[in-house]
Amino acid sequence: MYRESFFANTTINHLSTLITLNKLLRIFQQKTARSHNAESYRTYKTFSIQLLHKYQIIIFMEKYVYYRTKLPSAFSTYFEENKLIHDYNTRQKDDFHIHTFQCDEGKRSIKIKGCKLWNNLPAEIKMIQSCSSFKYNFKNYFLQCLD
Repeated sequence: MYRESFFANTTINHLSTLITLNKLLRIFQQKTARSHNAESYRTYKTFSIQLLHKYQIIIFMEKYVYYRTKLPSAFSTYFEENKLIHDYNTRQKDDFHIHTFQCDEGKRSIKIKGCKLWNNLPAEIKMIQSCSSFKYNFKNYFLQCLD
């Protein structure tokens, strides 16, 4: 997880050598250079480095929501829910609060990415409390989104 987080959280310019892995997938599947990468990833039921990074963040968010006590204590109050910030009901009261940052490094932080990714998940996936069931259902959902 840490390698993907480190590499995938950089800008696309720094990923050029790692993205050449797409060429390997096409070679293994005997696809042309013009074939879409999404097809290759779907065939192997895997993700690109950028999507693998998002997948790992979502798994962390699921653990934060349902198994917070099992995470290191530094994460016990790492994210804030909107209902703790506002004194009134809003449509997003059950979502996580997304802080604003001016710099790109702040926007790429897990505090922002995690909140955005979790808030955009369908409610039926968010409600799954079993870690293995969550991973299975989320991976299928994510692979469908590649279409």
